Amino acid sequence: MKFKNVAASLLLVSTTALAQVSDPVLMRVNGKEVTRSEFEYAFNKNNTNLAGEGQTVEEYLPMYIDFKLKVAEAEALRLDTLSSFKEEYKRDRNLMAENYLVDTCFINDEAYKIYAKDSATIGCDGFVEVAHIVFLAKQTAPQADIKLAKERIDSAYAMLNDGKTFEDVARYFNIPAQALRSFEIVRGQVYPEFEQVAYSIADGTYSAPFESPAGFHIVKRISTRPFGSFEEYKPAIINMLEQQNIREAARIKRGQDLAKEFGGDLTPQEALAREDSLLESKYPEFGNLMREYYEGLLFFEVSNHEVWNRVADDEVGIAKYFKKNKKRYKFETPRFRGAVIQANSIENLEMVKGILADQAFENYKSAIEANLPKDSVRAVCVEVGVFAIGDNAFVDKSVFGQGEGGKLRRGFVVSDVYGKVIDAPETYTDVKGKVTNDYQKFLEEKWVKSLRKKYKVKVDKTILKTVNNHE
Repeated sequence: MKFKNVAASLLLVSTTALAQVSDPVLMRVNGKEVTRSEFEYAFNKNNTNLAGEGQTVEEYLPMYIDFKLKVAEAEALRLDTLSSFKEEYKRDRNLMAENYLVDTCFINDEAYKIYAKDSATIGCDGFVEVAHIVFLAKQTAPQADIKLAKERIDSAYAMLNDGKTFEDVARYFNIPAQALRSFEIVRGQVYPEFEQVAYSIADGTYSAPFESPAGFHIVKRISTRPFGSFEEYKPAIINMLEQQNIREAARIKRGQDLAKEFGGDLTPQEALAREDSLLESKYPEFGNLMREYYEGLLFFEVSNHEVWNRVADDEVGIAKYFKKNKKRYKFETPRFRGAVIQANSIENLEMVKGILADQAFENYKSAIEANLPKDSVRAVCVEVGVFAIGDNAFVDKSVFGQGEGGKLRRGFVVSDVYGKVIDAPETYTDVKGKVTNDYQKFLEEKWVKSLRKKYKVKVDKTILKTVNNHE
C-alpha cells in the first residue's frame, strides 16, 4: 500500500512538472497564474495577424493585463458570488456543454437513415415540377358526368394543339388560376397513371389526355431536379429530428457509452454528470471558451459597476469634465442650438415659442413636456438639438439660408426655429456624445491606474518571447 502511495505521488509530481514545462506560467496577476497557452488563446482569437495587420504580442500585452486586472477587481468585489451572475453563467454553460453531452454521431446517423430512405424512394428520377388541367370525374360517378369530363379534356387538348396556352384553355373552361399553379412530385406520391405520364414526357411539353381515379388530365412538365446530397438536406433533416426530441435520445446514448467508458459502475445519468464535471479539463477548447466567457461576464459586470453606469448617471461629472477641457471641443462650422417647431396653426406655434422664452437650452425638452397642454400634443412637433448645416432642412433654410426648406408633417401648416447660432460649444450638451465618450475614457484610465497600483503584476519576459514560437 505504501509503495502504491509513493508511486502515485511520484506520478503526480512528474505529471505536474511535465505540464509546467509544456505550458509554463507567463504571468501572475494578483498572484493568479496565467499560462502561456491561456494568453495565446486570447491573443490569437483577438488578432487577425494577416498581411502584417493586427497587434504584436508586446502591443497586445498591456490590454490583456488591464483586462485581467478588471477581472481580479470583480472577484475582489465578489461579483462572481451574485446569484444573477451564477445563474447566467450556469445557464449559458449548460447550453455550451450540450454538444459534449449528446452523441452527435448518433444524430448524424439517424439523419442519414432518413436521407437514404428518401433518396431510395425518390430514386434517380428526382423531382418533377408539373402543372395540369383536370376535369374531375371519379370512376364511380354517373356515366353522363364521366362522358362530359372526357369531352371537355378532348376539347382542351384540341385547343392546345391549335396553339392555345394552358392559360387560354383555363380561361375558356373557367378553371381558377390557382388550379394551374405548378407543383413538384416524386415517385410514389401521386396516382400511378399521373406519375407514369409526368415522368415519361420531356420538360416543356404537355401530355395527351389520360384518365386517373380522380378524373381526366393533361399534364405539362415544367422542369426536373435531382435529389440533392446529404449535406444539402442535413440541416433540414436534423431540424425535423430535433423537433422530435432526437437530442434526448442522443443524450441517453452518450450516457450509456460514457457509463461503459467509466467502468460500468455508473448509471447513464451519473456518467453524464461526471463527464459534465470534467469538460473543462478534458477538452482544452471548451476550457478556454468557458474561462473566456466567465471572465467576460465579470469584466462586463465590474465595468458597469465602476465606469459605464456611473457615466450614464453623472451629468455633474460630465459638465465638470467639459468645463475643464473646453478648449478641446470646437466646431468646424457654426451650429444652430435650439428647437425646430412645426404646428397646425400660428397660435400653437407662438404658444411653443412662449414656453421656450427665457428657458435655458438644457431645459427646452422638460419645459415643453411640463407646459404644453395635453390637447395640443398632436397640434405641434418640436425637435430640440444642435444642428450643423445639412442636419435639418428647416434649419438650413431658416438659419443658414441654404436649401428649399423641410417638408411639413401631415396636418401641419407652419414651421419656425427658436434658438441661436453658436460658433463653439458653450455647454457640454452642445457636444454631449463626444464629451461623454471622452469622460468615460478618462474614468477608465483613472480606474486602470488605480488597479495597477492595487494589484501586483509580474510577467516572465523570457516566456513572453516564446508565445506562438515554442514548437
